[in-house]
Amino acid sequence: MRFLSVCACAVALFGSFASVEAEEAKAEKVSVFNAGELVVPADFKRVQPQSRILEHEFQAKAGDGDDAATARLTMMGAGGDVGANIQRWKGQFVGGDPAKQKVEEMKLGDWKVHLVDVSGSYAERTGGGPFAGGKVVNRKDYAMAGAILVNPEGRKYFLKLIGPGKVVKANREAFVKMIKSLDD
Repeated sequence: MRFLSVCACAVALFGSFASVEAEEAKAEKVSVFNAGELVVPADFKRVQPQSRILEHEFQAKAGDGDDAATARLTMMGAGGDVGANIQRWKGQFVGGDPAKQKVEEMKLGDWKVHLVDVSGSYAERTGGGPFAGGKVVNRKDYAMAGAILVNPEGRKYFLKLIGPGKVVKANREAFVKMIKSLDD
């Protein structure tokens, strides 16, 4: 009987390790300027980018089922001054808890990373892009976890997780873990 208990424990333990390995195997790797790689969480589902300027787009959920709330994760190479881009991102939101609006900087190897958290009512531009016309739709109780990755040559890569505040909050830790995978 004792032998069976030990075997059952070993099978359960091995099964949990196999489960973790299977989850890691599902994670997708995304190249950043052929100079680094991000490991996208397995729960983030790749979708067709809504704009041609985006290199990659994923969908993050909070909850189960087809009707679960989702947020967009967009990825693209871009330019411009880091501070000006962060101000533009912040300017897309009105209201929100000032204590939760923050910018952090970190080094990951030779990369400099700017993490941005902002929330409130989001002025989403549909059509036309960020600097052109287009209809503006105000989304209440939205949030963004964003990152600007700057490589040693000064090239910039933008990542933004935008959606209902509860979805962004539920996925922020996975988003940051993805950013930190650049250093692995």
